[in-house]
Amino acid sequence: MRPPTTLLLAGVASVEAAATWYFLRYFPPEGQKFTSLAGEMVIPSMPEPATYYLWPGLQPADSSGVYQNVLDGRSGTWFFGSGWCCQDPLWLWGGGFNTTPGETVHFANDLTADGRMWTSRISKPTTDEAATNIFALGQSDESSSGCTEASD
Repeated sequence: MRPPTTLLLAGVASVEAAATWYFLRYFPPEGQKFTSLAGEMVIPSMPEPATYYLWPGLQPADSSGVYQNVLDGRSGTWFFGSGWCCQDPLWLWGGGFNTTPGETVHFANDLTADGRMWTSRISKPTTDEAATNIFALGQSDESSSGCTEASD
């Protein structure tokens, strides 16, 4: 049996409540794996400046990190960007943009044909803002892990 890949969704936590985590475990058929994750989010209101995070993401079965598109509210405004989190000591982030409540943002993440990198594309149709980044994840050669901005 192949180890599961986990789809990670985190809830926006209020100052008074603990964070809520939601996981969907997916067991691909033998010899298959996730090759893409795409969707859209409508930006929620922010009660007050604080540490709020909301993200869709993929987490390998070994919990070595989370490949994610993150809606970050630490500054008091929403920022949407892509990254690979928590693979000590690396915390790789790509480009992104500010967004406001009520706007819709899009994300598309695709595994490259050779299976060694993920291409992340995020966009905000109302302003044509976008960011495309390539993440070299899970490679045995530490020096090749990283994030680069791709030209659109």
